[in-house]
Amino acid sequence: MTTGTPRSTHLYIVTGASRGLGAALVRALLKPGNRVIGVARSRNTGLEAEASASGVAVAWHLQDLSQPGPSAGWLGSVLDAVDDTPASITLVLNAGVVEPIGPITQLRDTTLVPHLQTNLVTPMTMTGAFIEHTARFDCPRRVLAISSGAARNPVPGWSAYCAGKAGLDMFIRSVNAEYASLPAERAVRAVALAPGVVDTGMQETIREADFAQVQRFRDLKANDQLASPDDVAGRIVAYLGRDDFGTTELDDIRNY
Repeated sequence: MTTGTPRSTHLYIVTGASRGLGAALVRALLKPGNRVIGVARSRNTGLEAEASASGVAVAWHLQDLSQPGPSAGWLGSVLDAVDDTPASITLVLNAGVVEPIGPITQLRDTTLVPHLQTNLVTPMTMTGAFIEHTARFDCPRRVLAISSGAARNPVPGWSAYCAGKAGLDMFIRSVNAEYASLPAERAVRAVALAPGVVDTGMQETIREADFAQVQRFRDLKANDQLASPDDVAGRIVAYLGRDDFGTTELDDIRNY
């Protein structure tokens, strides 16, 4: 083991890091003692400049996260290049899409398959790569999947999103079931965390869509009832630092 990075450094990998909640999470992680790897399909030069000025080590990568195989391969190669054992390693599965929105009768494989690959299949393959390629480290490993209230309460017109997020919830439970017996120094703990209704580009897409409950989301925006990405990200980062992380597999940040 080399000594380029202190053993006290906490390593975070954030998917969908260029905008919305993902960008806010990167910003909230710009603290001494952290190292961040951000991945998205597009760049955010303003955030990159902010990260550079922070003094925290941040690496940026472009990857199409609708491609499960290449995404897992990318993550494996990135983790193989880590030459020091961090104090902890955390994978934050934030990237996601909400479309297609509409009646079940209008679902078509051309839009449904890429949706499920982004929201469910890629998180599954990336988690597998994460666990495999961090097995050599004697440090705690955490997986945080950004879930949704829609995974637990169906929204008419959101069948793709609800089903994908519900599948992600069960996958997180499966991770915990499969790796529960690992020793504490190499533990894998996973949580699917609903962030509430956050004022991001996804909410803009929702407000412009045609479905039964759309007015509720328009009213949330009009009445200034959407949570800010930076506020939610700050609470999520604090949640990641909890000693009891993983005790509640399916959680909601609004409980804290």
